[in-house]
Amino acid sequence: MWVVLAFVIAASIGIAVVLAATRRGSAPLNVEPWLLYDTAKLHVAIMGSLAGFAVTGIVLIAGLARGQAAAGGPALNTVVVMFTVAYFYYVGNAFLISYLPHRDPSGDFVPRVHFSLASSIEYRTLFVSWFALMPLLRTYGLQQTADILAILLPISLLIGSVIIAMAADGLGLILAKETYLSLAIGTVLGIGYAGLVRLLAPGLASEYATIQMTLVIFCINGLGYALAAATALAPRYPSIERFYARQGRRLVIVDMQLTMSALAFLWMAVIRAI
Repeated sequence: MWVVLAFVIAASIGIAVVLAATRRGSAPLNVEPWLLYDTAKLHVAIMGSLAGFAVTGIVLIAGLARGQAAAGGPALNTVVVMFTVAYFYYVGNAFLISYLPHRDPSGDFVPRVHFSLASSIEYRTLFVSWFALMPLLRTYGLQQTADILAILLPISLLIGSVIIAMAADGLGLILAKETYLSLAIGTVLGIGYAGLVRLLAPGLASEYATIQMTLVIFCINGLGYALAAATALAPRYPSIERFYARQGRRLVIVDMQLTMSALAFLWMAVIRAI
């Protein structure tokens, strides 16, 4: 469980730094660059398709592993856990984003917070399922392909961050440069921990680190899910609307930092650096 403790420490440091750096900043609350409610409906279909991919992966892995010596090993267990977590939140987040609060009764800001938190859940979940390919390839001896994927995954993580940064900036919650500040801090802390493990305490590295970080992301997604779901109550409860109006930007900043730190640690785990 050392990786979980290290993540908690790193995430706490990252959150403190990014909150201090963005304390006096603000993002302009302009007109949304897309039709938010139509976009949310499109995401429901996307996540439904991804849920099918995740559950199909679980079924295929179970079938292929039947009777093999590696069936009960940590690598296949890791893949199944990652796909299961991904399936859980693909389905759950499809329901969540479909309940995007309407702007007329709840104001303009609350739906933006809801959409941003749901987008982060989708982003984290997508990369959990993609990172699951690393232990899967190693299980079946495709080491060269796994080595190539180890390069492609962080590149895809960076490319994906363009979308999440564009969405947060377009919603008027976090500036794109603040998102990349979170990405830089999370990456540095993740690589820094991996370096310390390699140099000072190689015994702390665990073959179950990927499973542990996947469960950490499960918990982060659960927290984000609860916060996003509560926005639908804003039209009925003025105190909830005031809470999101005052703390919505901070919530999204913290959520972004947790996202970047968790994915950096997951990346280090799948390439066996921690």
